[in-house]
Amino acid sequence: MPTKKSSLSVPPLSSKRFTLIGIILLCTALQVFNSLPGVNLNGLGIYPRSLSGLTGIFFAPFLHGGWAHLISNLIPFAVLGWLVCQYSVKRFWLVFIFTALAGGLLVWLFGRSNIHVGLSGVLYGLWGFLICYGFMHRSFKAMAISVVVVFLYSGLIWGVLPQRPHVSFESHFFGAIAGIVIGYYLAKKDKKTRL
Repeated sequence: MPTKKSSLSVPPLSSKRFTLIGIILLCTALQVFNSLPGVNLNGLGIYPRSLSGLTGIFFAPFLHGGWAHLISNLIPFAVLGWLVCQYSVKRFWLVFIFTALAGGLLVWLFGRSNIHVGLSGVLYGLWGFLICYGFMHRSFKAMAISVVVVFLYSGLIWGVLPQRPHVSFESHFFGAIAGIVIGYYLAKKDKKTRL
């Protein structure tokens, strides 16, 4: 006898909901732990041109300088991440991982000698990807998403310029560059497969 699916079933790992909420919960849990007395995880961030700081490429996106820093990153990340997921969850992970690693490596090579943490490098990577992919691919869906991103987040462009000493504009700049690179590559690849 067939049974109804439970409405409380856990979403699959490939679902948009699980992907975005999982990253948001991880960042939030780490910030809770990081806020405890005597705890400072931010030393695990990227410290440019230091061998020990190289491992920060893997940890930096999930660590934040405080609650205000975390919240200011999570809201646009949720929106831009959801828009990338409209292509596919696999595409989201590809862009996320590439921008985190490539952008992080560039920060390590060229960034100021401070500890760099935060999801904003990946956030700018998603932003750069969505705009570049849309205008390069030129399908209606991709163009529409690009227009929405430009309309909602055109102000992000100012974040790639040095403004405040405690803000890692390098993460923003190199994250956006990494996003544009993978957006260009995937748009060209997808256009070829359409022909």
